Amino acid sequence: MKRLTRAELAERVGPQPPSDAFWNRVIAAERGTISVGPEVVGDTDRRERENRRRRGESGDDGPLSPGDMIDVGEKSFVVIAVEETESGGRRYRIDRVEERADTQ
Repeated sequence: MKRLTRAELAERVGPQPPSDAFWNRVIAAERGTISVGPEVVGDTDRRERENRRRRGESGDDGPLSPGDMIDVGEKSFVVIAVEETESGGRRYRIDRVEERADTQ
């Protein structure tokens, strides 16, 4: 499990990291999806990807994996699922993590 700040995530999923508008929508909805292309995942060999799918094997998760945390200011999100796209990219579904009440 990795814990990343918004800036660290932007470095991993570039060249088009999630924008301010994206994060504002995700924070309001408490969930969202981050998509990256095959060049970010490193899955650019179409033939290899098709053979892997025929064998029923999944590919590398890419820059994020289930359970990874993303901190956006005071809010935190967790990657709950990774989906592989036909082109070899990935979609990362994220949900907001409820804040813990301090117990003293």
